[in-house]
Amino acid sequence: MKDCKCTHGHNKEGTAVMHNQDHFDHKGAHRYSAAVITVSDKASRGEREDTSGPALSRILSEYGWDVIYKNIVSDDADRICMELTHCADKLGAALILTSGGTGFSPRDVTPEATMAVVERVVPGIPEAMRAASMKITPHGCLSRVVAGIRKKSLIVNLPGSEKAARENLLSVILPIRHGVDMLLSDGSADCGAPTARIVAVCISERKGQQKRAVNEVSLVAEYGIEGDAHAGKWHRQVSLLGEESVAKLQERIDFKLKPGDFAENILTRGLTLYELPVGTRLLVGNALCEVTQIGKACHEDCAIRKAAGDCVMPREGIFVKVLKDGTAREGDSVRVVSKPMEEGLPG
Repeated sequence: MKDCKCTHGHNKEGTAVMHNQDHFDHKGAHRYSAAVITVSDKASRGEREDTSGPALSRILSEYGWDVIYKNIVSDDADRICMELTHCADKLGAALILTSGGTGFSPRDVTPEATMAVVERVVPGIPEAMRAASMKITPHGCLSRVVAGIRKKSLIVNLPGSEKAARENLLSVILPIRHGVDMLLSDGSADCGAPTARIVAVCISERKGQQKRAVNEVSLVAEYGIEGDAHAGKWHRQVSLLGEESVAKLQERIDFKLKPGDFAENILTRGLTLYELPVGTRLLVGNALCEVTQIGKACHEDCAIRKAAGDCVMPREGIFVKVLKDGTAREGDSVRVVSKPMEEGLPG
């Protein structure tokens, strides 16, 4: 195959669909962006219906991925290269799936086009898919699918048959998510890394105002949460508190504590936040943050302290600064990426 004539940022045409939608899986797992590209001469000419692309999009949505791009292209190597580079370089899709062009026909060039644009190969994914296919049909060994990484995107080939594409994707969909976790955390996401779930995200437009729960927050590097009064170029940009800490006081007062009552931006479940040393790096949703402070002095007029005789925020709340932009909402994860000794930082 000749060198791929890729062009970045080319204009889209034909059946390309761009959209942004939020999806959740039943476990509330974090959502990453995905693109689905169907490779078929006949489908690109409108001579047959594309069923594999929509089927893959449905699976991705069910497993918590945001399908931000879909297109149908012909079995042309240069055209496939252009699609892959567009999705990776311009759209920044975390996962790019192709369907079709992986057989033995002279026009089946999807693996060759993929190998022309990836920077690193991920052989385990196609190996796992072929192994799964072999349990269904001996013809599974004939698949030429490949997978690889380009920048911050994982590219995975799938067969053109809707049935085979579905079976292949379902056999690796969970490991793929962890692979993307590692890719987007610069390889530091760990299978056993401590993880919490976000119970609520809260903001207040003015200091001294009660924080209220919102659907989603945008975390901006070196600033904090967009629209929150406590954001700024300082070390306490975002506050986090564990639901476990709130529970310690809930049984001692006669009114229901709500998210934001302790002025926390993010209420979590599953991590003992105050045991994390300063310098710990966290993925909050998909935003990279670093712990800067544990606890703070309580306000003199703290209603909770007056009612319960105590307040947990001064001891068990934590503060972080935002290192890389991202978003967070209820159901997203808070994952420990690294601790100070692992980064060579002082404890």
